[in-house]
Amino acid sequence: MVIDVKELQHNNFGKNYENGYRIVYFYNDKYSIGEYCKTIEGFMIGFAECSPIIDVDDIPEFISIDDMLGRCLNDVESAIAVAIYKTDGTCIEKKQNYRER
Repeated sequence: MVIDVKELQHNNFGKNYENGYRIVYFYNDKYSIGEYCKTIEGFMIGFAECSPIIDVDDIPEFISIDDMLGRCLNDVESAIAVAIYKTDGTCIEKKQNYRER
């Protein structure tokens, strides 16, 4: 499936993102562009177990891109895969969801 670079660079409100990264969720016949972050490690804020985040220790430690993508798949069980893309369209890494359905 080919990802539209313009979708990676804009949000739903027409704002242009700077250089950074987007999470992309894949389904059987479509994809969905998710979160934007300037750094890959910054996505870990979304996995904090408390809101609001009071202390930096509330944010899970970044282990690897594979670990982060696995966390994304746990949060969106209906996705068949998840990937992280640079806003220029470069796919950094993709992870399949191998859970039984």
